[in-house]
Amino acid sequence: MRKLRHLFFIVGVFLSFGSFAQSVTPSILNATGGNYIFQSYIVEWSFGESMAIETMSSPNKVVVTNGVLQPGTHIPATINNHIAWDKTEIRITPNPTPDRLQIDFFSKQSGKVTMNLYDESGRFLDRRQFNYFGVGRIEYWNLNRYQNGAYFINIQLEPFIGSKAKTGSFKVMKLK
Repeated sequence: MRKLRHLFFIVGVFLSFGSFAQSVTPSILNATGGNYIFQSYIVEWSFGESMAIETMSSPNKVVVTNGVLQPGTHIPATINNHIAWDKTEIRITPNPTPDRLQIDFFSKQSGKVTMNLYDESGRFLDRRQFNYFGVGRIEYWNLNRYQNGAYFINIQLEPFIGSKAKTGSFKVMKLK
């Protein structure tokens, strides 16, 4: 009996020298997951571990994507040293809008932001100001009190140290 155990041990050691395994450390891959967007909030989830990455959708527009969660990669914040806002730095939705605009900031530049609202004739209507720290922000602007038509939002960034000044105007439509 002792010789038999010794034989199994030697055979096991011998076979272990010839074996190999795939190493994927330190990464973990998700088997499934997805996100749900509600107004300005995005909820993401994931389950399990797998190498497959696939997007699936249902008739009621629920989209589930399995794979690795990469937050913010659909619109990565970049440092744009141009004087004008890049199309990836500011997003205004919905446009046209029946009432409320959502203004998303994705720029890595930081400073004091001033947003001025003008009508089609160039008449000043309203102003918003806040400090932006280059980490993303969502601002809302309610246009309920204004008539249907075209409006312009001029957005200026007065930079903090290490950032560049930016300016740009965006046309928005208010329709009921």
